[in-house]
Amino acid sequence: QEYLGSYVADDTGRLTFKEGALVEAARNGYWIVLDELNLAPTDVLEALNRLLDDNRELFLHETQTVVKPHPEFMLFATQNPPGSYGGRKVLSRAFRNRFVELHFEDIPANELKTILEKRCRIPPNFCNTLVTIMKDLQKQRQGTRLMAGKHGFITLRDLFRWAERYLHCQQTDAESVDHRREL
Repeated sequence: QEYLGSYVADDTGRLTFKEGALVEAARNGYWIVLDELNLAPTDVLEALNRLLDDNRELFLHETQTVVKPHPEFMLFATQNPPGSYGGRKVLSRAFRNRFVELHFEDIPANELKTILEKRCRIPPNFCNTLVTIMKDLQKQRQGTRLMAGKHGFITLRDLFRWAERYLHCQQTDAESVDHRREL
């Protein structure tokens, strides 16, 4: 419903079909990113299959209409590897062939430290400590089935939250000093 659309009540209470984000993007030539595509229900994958094949059309069952995408329409999708993360299904080879696939490995530690330092504006030694902790936790995780996913103890999202806490603490400390000066 989110991608293709659904019937909703209008201002008068009548049910009208409201097109979803994918239909809007296709009609208007927008670029759209479908995150975690291998979590999508089968009906979404079927609709995408038709959109991505040589016909390049999107069929809306609810309205029995065919949407021909704008020439500038682009579709991008992301997925995490099935098996490494819970609930992800394996997409068929035929479906995946409709995309240009790019595979990304883990970010090297030295690059991760630079990203943390620049994005979160924290000292290099603190970046080193955070990345070392993350790597140690990931190594511990590899030897156990305690949590699902190879990064069960800490993800990059967690790492950035930790780093942002440092900046928040620095700001809070500075505000406390300013408040004490005022007193």
